[in-house]
Amino acid sequence: MSAIHSIPLPRLRAAAVGEVVHRVAARLGYGPADADFAAALARQDFLSGRCSAARAISDMVDALRTAMQMMRAQGGAA
Repeated sequence: MSAIHSIPLPRLRAAAVGEVVHRVAARLGYGPADADFAAALARQDFLSGRCSAARAISDMVDALRTAMQMMRAQGGAA
């Protein structure tokens, strides 16, 4: 079982979701403000009940990767 599923409280799980998304965004080259924003969106998706923790992380990481690839293809940077 994944470690994130063993945390019983939704707020703690949401914080873990945000931390994972923030770290991935930073590794992809996003600045701190953009990483914070992406983390907040993923936390909100999870807390609203729209998706599981894993789905919130996966969806946000996919969106971040796609956006970064598009920016790099156009010659820009985050």
